Amino acid sequence: MDLIRICALNSSSKEVMIVLQEAIECLRTCLDDEEHEDDENLVQRVIGIVALFSPAMSRSRLGKRSALDLYSPVLTNVASLITSVSPFATREKGRVLITEVARLVKSLNVWASEFGDADGPQEIKVISCLAVRRTVVIFVQSLLRDLLDTTVISCAPSIQASLAKWRDGEDAMLEVQVRADRSLATKRVTLRMQLALEDLGTTHWNPRSFSDLVYLAHSTPPVTLSPYGADIFYLLINALQMNMVVDESLFLLFRILTDENVSMSPDVATSLCTVLTALASTHLDPTIRQLNLRLLSLTLSNLAPPSRFEMLLKLTTDEDFPQMRGPAVGLLKESVLEALALPPDHAPRNPFASPELLRVFGGVLFRPNPPGFFNESKTREELAQSLELLRIADCLSFYYVLLQRDRENKTGVRSRGNVTSVQSFILGPLQRFLDENTAGEEQPLMAMLSLQVGLDRIEGALKMLDLARDT
Repeated sequence: MDLIRICALNSSSKEVMIVLQEAIECLRTCLDDEEHEDDENLVQRVIGIVALFSPAMSRSRLGKRSALDLYSPVLTNVASLITSVSPFATREKGRVLITEVARLVKSLNVWASEFGDADGPQEIKVISCLAVRRTVVIFVQSLLRDLLDTTVISCAPSIQASLAKWRDGEDAMLEVQVRADRSLATKRVTLRMQLALEDLGTTHWNPRSFSDLVYLAHSTPPVTLSPYGADIFYLLINALQMNMVVDESLFLLFRILTDENVSMSPDVATSLCTVLTALASTHLDPTIRQLNLRLLSLTLSNLAPPSRFEMLLKLTTDEDFPQMRGPAVGLLKESVLEALALPPDHAPRNPFASPELLRVFGGVLFRPNPPGFFNESKTREELAQSLELLRIADCLSFYYVLLQRDRENKTGVRSRGNVTSVQSFILGPLQRFLDENTAGEEQPLMAMLSLQVGLDRIEGALKMLDLARDT
């Protein structure tokens, strides 16, 4: 790249611009050809074009043209090329492309600010309205910002800063951090972005686009995010829905949700729960799935108990994402334990610490899904892959914890009628199911062993409470 820049600086700027226009047209032809050349070579050619534009345009004479007349077609063409070739960029090439575009933006912004008006007699310049020139410069800066935004969004996967990272701790708590061991290349490219934005006079206080989220997440030092308006939440939701800048969006979302001053409307929380549920259920990276579960828990904690109750019912019965039903039981358990820990005068009409809990969730948690699950014949492989067995294990854990922690029987879990119902609909049928499917097996499935442990714990708890009977 340094050699390319030297050539551009020591050649006629007019001739360089002509060559670049021809190179753009040639590259467009290659991209339109289905049997085009090596994809990575296309990216390298675009990088070369961007590297040449900066010294060539900054030495161009405007004549009767404004800076906007010169910039507009060139920058539009470059942005179009970057969008077309970015899917072929490797991590290294993507970083180089972002760096070169940031350098181009800085260089052209300085030039436009100094020479933004057309050459002409001095007296005309004096008489000419200064606002016209400033308007041209603003439009040019807008074009430069659009180019930088396009590049950052197109090459965002190349940054690979891993801002959102799950770390196992003593209590398996979530910790999102900026990696201290980020590569020098990552630091350089994010610094280039930040410097280019500062030259354009851009601030991060009111993010309006996906590229803003990238700049905001990588800003050094970190930018204060509060106060939080609905706009930033909906921007983050849209980014996650479109699977764009996911790493940066999750990182920012964690920073927001862990702020004690955060508040959000029920509509925002509901929309956020929907998109986090989808990511927690379908994302290919298990650490991202786990992270989304924690973010989902934090979002639910911002809902009033009735709305939270309704959302958890939806999650535990989700037909679109059945893999979410099991983890949703864990989220329900968090809400119930939180409600049970509240003193009576601080928990008015809290459905999580009332008989309404079992009235609503009893038929969901303490029934197999589908109802005939225990009667269906299944192979060992099918049982090993069964989501229902995992869900039932979570339900048994929930029931055991509720028996132990609801000492005042606020939910009615220790009432004999409820205990008998649970024994009849889930505990007894499950025990018979386990007996039938583990008989004669030297190495029962881990899921089956886990269910048996859950049953034994519950049986022990019921005996301690003098509520046990033969199942």
